[in-house]
Amino acid sequence: MPDKPPNPTSPTNPSKPSTSSNPSTPSDPSTPSKPSRAKTLNQHLDPYPHFGRLREAGRVVRIRTAFAGEGWLVTRHEDAQRLAKDPRLSVDDRHAGPELRCRLAQFKFRFVDFVPGTMLNTDPPEHTRLRRLVAREFTPRRVAALAPYVERTVRELLAPLPSDRTTDLMPVLAEPLPTLVICRLLGLSERDAAHLRPYVSSLTELPVDPEVAARVEKTRDAMWAYLSDMIEEKRRRPDEGLLSALISAHDDEGRLTDTELTSMAGVLFAGGAETTTQMIGSGLLLLLRHPEQLARLVDSPELVPSAVDELLRFESPVTLGLIRYAAEDIPVGDVTIPRGDLVFVGVATANHDPRRFPEPERLDVTRADNPHLAFGQGAHYCLGAPLARLELQVVLTTLLRHFPHLELACRPDDIPWQPSALRGPASLPVRLGPQSTPSH
Repeated sequence: MPDKPPNPTSPTNPSKPSTSSNPSTPSDPSTPSKPSRAKTLNQHLDPYPHFGRLREAGRVVRIRTAFAGEGWLVTRHEDAQRLAKDPRLSVDDRHAGPELRCRLAQFKFRFVDFVPGTMLNTDPPEHTRLRRLVAREFTPRRVAALAPYVERTVRELLAPLPSDRTTDLMPVLAEPLPTLVICRLLGLSERDAAHLRPYVSSLTELPVDPEVAARVEKTRDAMWAYLSDMIEEKRRRPDEGLLSALISAHDDEGRLTDTELTSMAGVLFAGGAETTTQMIGSGLLLLLRHPEQLARLVDSPELVPSAVDELLRFESPVTLGLIRYAAEDIPVGDVTIPRGDLVFVGVATANHDPRRFPEPERLDVTRADNPHLAFGQGAHYCLGAPLARLELQVVLTTLLRHFPHLELACRPDDIPWQPSALRGPASLPVRLGPQSTPSH
């Protein structure tokens, strides 16, 4: 799953300290720091002109963040691709400087703190050990075996939808599908899926005030207890699911500990559910905003695989960047990122970089050369990328085959976006239109 996502904010002047601003939106540097529920960049229909200005301001620019004060944003594709694999940039916040660690300590209800000691927040060699144990069981064969279940589930979710009335595709398709699929992979039941789903959406809320912090902390504890119980159940009654396989997995350095098992289950569930939900919602909205591209997929369904990567390039759930900490001074062009500083390896800025992607603001479902960073790079490349791609491909193929006249039921500007650390629509009202008639 993609790395822990930050909340995008505004650039600052690197030559002088700036006053922390509204934790979620670009603002006047003189504005005092205080919690706010104002719109974040993630909640705007088109935040990419702002990211473009950051990219043209420099290869690496100073920005403010909601949860950690100032940090650096790597803006261009070539640098982001290289630095995402650079071992001098760590995912372990123990490499953060003293002031940054103090600021991070105020946000210990972040999702990443719910899952200590996982692939999300460890570096090699510990990361290598954990990933090897999981990758040995989370195989392409196991993912491919899910394809019939994904296809059947999408058909079942679409079957009762009315073609003559407005339907919100988020609660009826984009939200339930990934939860059901990841539970199937883990060996959990549909009842478990229904119980766990609300936990994940709560854990990705933005930490804007103590009320949210308390709610997220309560959710974190409840989800940890539930997953711990599930692990004990699988120990007593193992099955063919991934969770049972991880319980028995071991290598020369031993098995996963109980804490590692529960953390890993949380990472796999949250990444497989919430992130993919936002990918589906954002991808469908993007196609509905570009009806000529949607029509190409209806006429040429063989384009769906390339379309999935183009949708991920254009609208990644992680917008600002992959969170890292500089383990040593790192020069980037004429700027040196000091040891201990917070760094975001840009995703939205890199994925829309005209130096790498011709006409980056043009959605093109036929785009072939598409090395986007939606799933990260290097050692921390998303382990669940094949599963996410499978789900998006099945959703597009099945939905457009059954409802080729699908259209948005409101103006794009009226779509509400999630008040979340992940980018995605909160609702997606559509008119399905008449179903296609099977050819004989």
